[in-house]
Amino acid sequence: MIKNGDRVLCAVSGGKDSLALAYGLKRLSAFYPEKFTVSAVTVDMGFDAVFSPLYDFMKREEIPYEIIKTDIGKAIDGLEKPCSLCARLRRAALCNYAYEKGFGKLALGHTEDDAAETALMNLLFGGQIYTLEPTTVYADKSLTLIRPLSFTNERLISSLAKELSLPVIKNPCGRESDSARAYVREIIKNTDRICRGTAHRTAKAYFDDDRAVNINDLKKT
Repeated sequence: MIKNGDRVLCAVSGGKDSLALAYGLKRLSAFYPEKFTVSAVTVDMGFDAVFSPLYDFMKREEIPYEIIKTDIGKAIDGLEKPCSLCARLRRAALCNYAYEKGFGKLALGHTEDDAAETALMNLLFGGQIYTLEPTTVYADKSLTLIRPLSFTNERLISSLAKELSLPVIKNPCGRESDSARAYVREIIKNTDRICRGTAHRTAKAYFDDDRAVNINDLKKT
């Protein structure tokens, strides 16, 4: 995913996944054979969010950090189902910023659980079988989107966030529990009670065998 000389921009929402990703990439840059730099950015959607903990964290970790001011909150206000549009607008803001600032890689904190949820959402609501790819190339912007946590599960990240006391901030949206993703997340959660490893198998079913990683092996490393 990362090549020598890359300038990697990490998208940080303030959630545990993106904070763990920023932390991990910064640590990785110190010893990774391919030399690269890490910066971070947050999309301010115009909600009442407090970003000072993120500023403090980035300063402590010596990660260059900026916040993009947007009116996404106003654009989705009043919509019955705003999540899909919100995600597209945030992605556009991130890609445009990365392109304008000359970053070649945009890193997102999507996990194996996110890939499983997306796969099931696309199957149930769209009748299609596809999910979040670990790598996506935007040729028109000379930008590659990477998801380094694609084969890492939420439980592992939650443990890391707690151990490191990552400054997770509350999602100011307030609509995350009223979405198709939240509905599918409950399906996976309920199924997992009688069929442990549901998210892992759902995500793994999409990827080629040579790219699939057993989460138990990841925990041993």
